[in-house]
Amino acid sequence: MNGQTMNYKRYNQYIKTMPSPIMPSDLPKRKINLSAIAKYAKDNNICIASLSDTEKEHLMETIGAE
Repeated sequence: MNGQTMNYKRYNQYIKTMPSPIMPSDLPKRKINLSAIAKYAKDNNICIASLSDTEKEHLMETIGAE
């Protein structure tokens, strides 16, 4: 034995309450042109991570699918 014990009752309860996995077919289909978004951010001296959600959505609509 390695000294580790498992509480199987608690583990089984956790497994029962665990959500089902998200299948790739359930995800929305999006094509994103990351190089164009990165170029936009670099041209405007903005870090991609600092863009607001509205800016990200706008960029994905305008240049994201090119």
